[in-house]
Amino acid sequence: MSMAHMMSERGGQAHISGHQSLSLSSRGSYIVVWRWSGDAVSRSDSLEGLLCPPLPGQVPVEPTETSNGLTAQGAMEASPVNKCSTEKPTERRKRKRIRSFLNRLWKAMKSPFRCCCPCSDVDVVEPFVPPPDLEPEPDPEPPSPAPDHSGVKPVNESFESLYNVGEMIGSGGFGRVYEGTRKFDGKKVAIKRMLKIDNDRYLDIPGHPKPLVTEVALLLMMRREPISPFVIQLYEWFEHPQKFTLVMEYPEPCESLRDFITRNPQLYEPTARVIMQQALLAVQHCIEHGVFHNDIHAQNFLLNKNTFQLKLIDFGCGQLFSSDGYESDIYIGAPDYCPPEVLTEPLFHAVPTNVWALGVLLYKMVNACRPFRNRREITQAKVTFQNSKLSKECSDLISQCLARDPTKRPTLEQMLQHEWIRNDLDWRSSGDSLDQ
Repeated sequence: MSMAHMMSERGGQAHISGHQSLSLSSRGSYIVVWRWSGDAVSRSDSLEGLLCPPLPGQVPVEPTETSNGLTAQGAMEASPVNKCSTEKPTERRKRKRIRSFLNRLWKAMKSPFRCCCPCSDVDVVEPFVPPPDLEPEPDPEPPSPAPDHSGVKPVNESFESLYNVGEMIGSGGFGRVYEGTRKFDGKKVAIKRMLKIDNDRYLDIPGHPKPLVTEVALLLMMRREPISPFVIQLYEWFEHPQKFTLVMEYPEPCESLRDFITRNPQLYEPTARVIMQQALLAVQHCIEHGVFHNDIHAQNFLLNKNTFQLKLIDFGCGQLFSSDGYESDIYIGAPDYCPPEVLTEPLFHAVPTNVWALGVLLYKMVNACRPFRNRREITQAKVTFQNSKLSKECSDLISQCLARDPTKRPTLEQMLQHEWIRNDLDWRSSGDSLDQ
């Protein structure tokens, strides 16, 4: 039955006509507004007041206008004197018929509406709670995979979740280096942080879809098998909005080769030989992996204080190896180790440049000074030795490496075959003392 239709009571004179509206109150109940026409009373009731008849001993209270313009409606206890006792019989019969009709309407509607008004004849509906055997059991969560710390940069793990950063152990134009600890196994690492700058150089290397900052690119190339024990290893790296973080192996206890030479001027030749053999193998390994370090000098080698093992570090000035050479304008190595062709020729080449730098390094180790003091002396390339006790073989190797003409310098393989180098190639079994 539609409550919007006109309804009439058979055999009576009072007609119910008009319309109703339905809205939701702030308490979650429905409000139904009825308009009565004819001789019936015009009033606005809530669903609670209209559909639930007064309880015994109560009479309806006429709506009163409140101060804010709202209609107040409710029920009050019957008293000896009330409005009902003075009403006319005809009006009381009309009200009785209307109330009877509303009672029948309420009985027809209360099943679908299930109104929860405080009437005594309305059932309270309890919320349905499924029995325990009907509740679905949650799916067991799959075990989370263990983080991959094999040296490949994790995809979903941050640097802070993997490493603790300790004290700073070095700084320079390249950035800053800190001691660090890997959280999952306590392994000590070196953490290098480099700020991003506008003139950062990027390189395209095989296996990576986009260019990588130079040092990362070259260290990734050096990770390819076979791995050299004389080159620092990159474990993983992270790119941040304003910097790069490189996590590398930390040879402990170690110091820079420059510091070691400063503390031990004019090294004994057996000690210098051990260092030079490893430096040669490190540079040769770079060339074999397609990497031109381009900044060979004493500060870029770390020396283990206990084992005398050498590690080549800092590939930020490096290039991909090219047999065609490089323009002299792009040389960014240390000035003291710069070969003369960089100052006098339009091109320089990787291997002769590395050989020259190794000759300067060997000279410094056994003479306690540098071979050339300025640009003019570098271009002249006249070598004089300050150590009168230096062996003929050692002097010969240095002189060959510091030849002014790059084509007259030995190759890396020829240096390894030199008499002075081969004199004690297996340095770990040598009986010579490495201490001063």
